[in-house]
Amino acid sequence: MSRVSRRKFVLASSQAAAAAALFGAAQAKPRIGLVQSTHKRLAKPLSADHPLDYETVRDMVWKAIEYGRPRAGSLEAKIKPGSWVVIKPNIVYLKPQPGYRPGDITDLRVTRAVLEYVASKSRAGRITIAEGGSYRSLGDPLKDNVVTQGGERVDATNFDWGTEDFPGAGGTLDGMLQDFRKAHPGKKFDYVDLSYDVVRDAAGNPLRVAVPRLNGVGSFSNRQEYFITNTIRNCDFLLNVPVMKVHENCGTTACFKNYVGTAPRCVYGRPNIFWNAELHDQHSVDTRIDPFIADLAAYHPPDYNVVDGIRGLQSTEHNNRQPDQMVRSNLIVAGEDTVAADAVVAKLLGFQPADIDFLHMGAARGLGTMELSGIEIAGDELDRLSRQWAKPRSWYARANRDWLVSRDPDSNPSGWKRHTSFGDTLYFAKALDGTGPVYAAAAKVRASGNLKGYLWLGLTGKVAVTLNGQQIMTEENVTRYRVGQFQKAVELRPGENQLLFRVEAVGDRPAQMAAVLIGPANNGDSLEGARWTV
Repeated sequence: MSRVSRRKFVLASSQAAAAAALFGAAQAKPRIGLVQSTHKRLAKPLSADHPLDYETVRDMVWKAIEYGRPRAGSLEAKIKPGSWVVIKPNIVYLKPQPGYRPGDITDLRVTRAVLEYVASKSRAGRITIAEGGSYRSLGDPLKDNVVTQGGERVDATNFDWGTEDFPGAGGTLDGMLQDFRKAHPGKKFDYVDLSYDVVRDAAGNPLRVAVPRLNGVGSFSNRQEYFITNTIRNCDFLLNVPVMKVHENCGTTACFKNYVGTAPRCVYGRPNIFWNAELHDQHSVDTRIDPFIADLAAYHPPDYNVVDGIRGLQSTEHNNRQPDQMVRSNLIVAGEDTVAADAVVAKLLGFQPADIDFLHMGAARGLGTMELSGIEIAGDELDRLSRQWAKPRSWYARANRDWLVSRDPDSNPSGWKRHTSFGDTLYFAKALDGTGPVYAAAAKVRASGNLKGYLWLGLTGKVAVTLNGQQIMTEENVTRYRVGQFQKAVELRPGENQLLFRVEAVGDRPAQMAAVLIGPANNGDSLEGARWTV
């Protein structure tokens, strides 16, 4: 199976958009339920900053599921009798580990509320909680990356959370599952540690599996096969239960990002490192992790999503020891359209959905709708609940991907070669099938009016940039390459604007470049009202 080209990616996206336009009248918008603790139809409405008990959390989760009903009419109607239902929360760390703080993992009360909903309302035969965290299981003979509590070794199953962080959830996952076994003796309840659940070949060796083609789209990574887990591949119904927070690399983490926990750490870890280090190294593109987030979801896209927005982390995804990092919002997001759910999360966190690369990839695969205008929000109002969370210092929006390129900067750009870059970076030698001393690139920007913002450039070499025929910047870089290392205030006129880049290689380092138009706040978010074209 070959890697998807960016041109095929764009084509798949346009085809999906055309299909949505053609059948829009007959096809209802995807529904996303959005419920805050203040919601008037809850049994006990509470303020957005009020600590919650389990009964209130359950009421919020169940109400969001009711509002975010799938096309089958209800969540329980979508789950076929006798199904194996897997509930996948985010439990990346346990409380003693330095990376943990409240808001880092899925609230155990949300996990319990989802488990209770499926157990009491559906006819599922087996209900499994599955997660792969950055801690070794009790059965792992290795001694690094283990967690102890009271002098005894623990893992996700028997770690006792007590009553401080998640009051009313029960002390341990084992205890929670035992409660449900007693209450529902006709159903099977268990836990699977995905860190060790790798698919193996006939000889027992870990097996790489090609990314399934969805909507004609294969892998977004440089490597097209992944190690995956049996549970995620083989279950009948996957219920995705992530936590909503900011991520240092991909901007936001919720439904798609939760799939990192489905990658088996037993093969993606390194000696003494029990996290998916090799997954990052093997499958990132231009330092972004979005490709492997989107790829892992293709093996079994979520059948339904319930997002914990009670507490989350701003600035970065794990504990940075800043007192204001944890943000309480007291809300729940629910729906079967995974792209739509993550687009709503992006808006809630103060991001523009179009800036999130993995949302474009999910939409290209046909996994949902990323345009907020194409999503029906049921329950509370999205605009009222959206706020500006602190973004990572390294954050920047998805760079331009479509270019006209040439080795002759003085020729007419209309005759230049059209090229779609695979990631944020335009590699001139790849685009033009060979090296040369001088290159040129062109792109157009359509502006909705007079717009002011910033042009962010990543560069290796020398560059001269003109905007609408006027030179606006010259730069040279021979040190470390990074997107946004050069920033220039720009003004766009209404309608079409043309950017031209003349780039020279310096020494023996290949010339490369990335360009992003950033809004007036200069915080990495894209310039609203500006659209790249060629």
